Amino acid sequence: MNKRSRFASRFLLYPLICVFAYFTVIFLSALPVAAIKGDNYLDYEGSIYLIEGIIGIIAVAIWFYFQKKLERSCPPYAVGKPVDWVFGIISALAMLGVAAVYFYIASHSSVSFVEKALKDYDDMMEVRSVSRLDLYMNVFATCLLIPVLEEALFRGIILEGMLELRRPVLAIVCSSLVFGIMHGQPVQIGYAFLAGMILGAVYFLTRNIVMSILAHIIFNIFGSGIYLLFSVSEKTDNILTIIQIASLLPFAGLCVYMILKKKKRFPENTDEKQSGAMIEGRRA
Repeated sequence: MNKRSRFASRFLLYPLICVFAYFTVIFLSALPVAAIKGDNYLDYEGSIYLIEGIIGIIAVAIWFYFQKKLERSCPPYAVGKPVDWVFGIISALAMLGVAAVYFYIASHSSVSFVEKALKDYDDMMEVRSVSRLDLYMNVFATCLLIPVLEEALFRGIILEGMLELRRPVLAIVCSSLVFGIMHGQPVQIGYAFLAGMILGAVYFLTRNIVMSILAHIIFNIFGSGIYLLFSVSEKTDNILTIIQIASLLPFAGLCVYMILKKKKRFPENTDEKQSGAMIEGRRA
């Protein structure tokens, strides 16, 4: 396969297939709930998210199994070194800090389009779980299963495929753009793109999908999970926001450190096959 064909498959075909598969899973997840609950099936979003996460993870696991059998690239994974875990946690806080700044700027905008988008976003994010059990399923799915599924798709398949062409900055930007656009709602597109940039950096600098999953899980827990399960006071919320925004500085410092150490941690010969690079990534 020539360079142009590889570029088209990694930057166009892979993202299209993954996004189509993702929305197919969402559609299939809603069908059994709609069949049981009828027209008000959307009030059971916890059940839908749970089914979506289970189906999606099983489908991705099957995909990776056959990819490995065919000796094709799969996302590198490992227990990770302490610095990787620290980087993953700080990255999650940084994502929350970026989201806080993003929403502050958006909420103080006088542009009518932004104001309408924020209102639509608030309406969309309103919890529709009609029972405590469904709420628990909602939190479990959105804070654990969905992050695993989305990282497997958007970092493990899309970004990993783009990184094969050895243009990491372009790969992270493009995969983050796909991740943002996939969310659909204008407000979500913006902060999902920024979050995708950080998650992409975590994946690239640690060469470990476990770390991007960790960051995504923490982001969802502190971004929505705790607010669904507990009554968070304004004072506590403000303290969390300050911590999250303050984490942007250590995140930047850790990024510089990880970039400087990357060649030492993951020595790669440009003439080696990508599979060799995958093995080195797993050993780190």
